[in-house]
Formats: sequence, C-alpha cells, structure tokens
Amino acid sequence: MDGEKGWEEFVVPICQNCGTKWSWFSSIKKLLTFRKSMKCSHCGKIQYQSASSRNTTSLVILFPLITIPITVLFDLSLISIFLLDIPLFFLSLLIMPLFLKLTDKDEPLW
Repeated sequence: MDGEKGWEEFVVPICQNCGTKWSWFSSIKKLLTFRKSMKCSHCGKIQYQSASSRNTTSLVILFPLITIPITVLFDLSLISIFLLDIPLFFLSLLIMPLFLKLTDKDEPLW
C-alpha cells in the first residue's frame, strides 16, 4: 500500500494548504502560465512550484534541444528536425505535470 501512495503523490500535485489533488489538465494549464505562483482552484491559496520540481521540469522542457546535435551529426534536413522535435516538445509538455510538486513557500533555486 505504501508504494501505491508514493506513486500517486508523484503523479498528482497536491495543494499544500487544503490537500486537494490537482488534475493533470489544471496542472498543465497552471504550468503554461509561466508565473511564479499558482492559485489553488479549490481553496484559492497561492501555491509555488518547489525548487526541485522547477529544476526537473526545466530539464524536461529542454529535452527536445538535446536532439539538435544528433540531427547535425546525421545531417538531417530541416523538415526532419521539425518532425522529430515538435512531437518531442509536445511530449515533454505532456509529462511536465508528472514532476510538479507544490509548496506553500517560494523556495529559492539555489
């Protein structure tokens, strides 16, 4: 049972004030606003993305850029690069809520 609870907490962001689980859709919507703070839809309190979560989601969103040296190495055309990077970009957007952890305090990155 403990393993299941741990996985659920990894997948679903939880408001640190009221304990409400955020849906995937609301998580992606709030992440795409690119604001430092996010308001809980249930209790209205301000939530922040944790420092470790910001670091992880930053790496996830940069993942499509990693493919650029590979495309240069194999001398792929511009169309091939777009056909590779655009789906990777959308995939990284889709998985970003999996790494979203909320806190009620604004944590510094360093």
